[in-house]
Amino acid sequence: MKRMGAGMLLLLVLIGAGIFAPVLSPHNPYRQVLSLSFHEPSVSSPMGRDALGRDILSRVLYGIRTSMLIGFTVVIISLAAGVMIGGTAGYIGGFTDTAFSRIIDILMAFPGLLLSIGIAGIMGPSTLNIIIALCAVGWVGYARYTRAMVMSIKQRDYILSAKAAGKNRFAILFADILPNIVEPLIVEASFGIGIAIVSEASLAFLGLSSPSTPSLGRMLSEAISVINVSPWMALFPGLTLTIIVLLFNDVGERLRKIYER
Repeated sequence: MKRMGAGMLLLLVLIGAGIFAPVLSPHNPYRQVLSLSFHEPSVSSPMGRDALGRDILSRVLYGIRTSMLIGFTVVIISLAAGVMIGGTAGYIGGFTDTAFSRIIDILMAFPGLLLSIGIAGIMGPSTLNIIIALCAVGWVGYARYTRAMVMSIKQRDYILSAKAAGKNRFAILFADILPNIVEPLIVEASFGIGIAIVSEASLAFLGLSSPSTPSLGRMLSEAISVINVSPWMALFPGLTLTIIVLLFNDVGERLRKIYER
């Protein structure tokens, strides 16, 4: 933990703020008080009020919760699928590897965010559909990375010895190979969470998130048309999103340096 520095501590604070948003929020994030529309930051509302008189601090806390939920969910599902597909393709080889590699190459040829926008747009605006859309393209990078590492490791002497001893090939893959690539996968996942959070914010900014769910991206979208009247509507959600992504990148970089030692 000492090696992770203050960045990790601050990230844990933000994660905790998202988890305990219902307790920490000073106001109901959904409650509209039209008489307080565009109210400037004050003691009762430190981040001010939006166009509908909703408390921005409360909505930012719930937005952090949404971002963290989607970010971690997308990475966990994508990582699991990518490791399974990439590991199987890399270890078995032959037709299986060729088939999966062609699928990966086709998906890698498309910009991931644009493909996610297309999928989410077809399915309709909702948090679940955003998760599905991001997972549909998110597994590809993990699969390609896992395949490359598995193909390198499977030629090592202890793997060849296990084969010669008649050990089941899936037992070799899951017991002997995958445990040796856990650390670099953790590093990739830490960067992936930041990417997933930015992608979720982008989809929400385009109106593809659930209108009833507070989201940092949707808050930014709502602030664009009134930014001259109420700059704090964009400032606080944008700053929060930037800090979250920078912290995940910082943690990923520190993990990379630790594992390289």
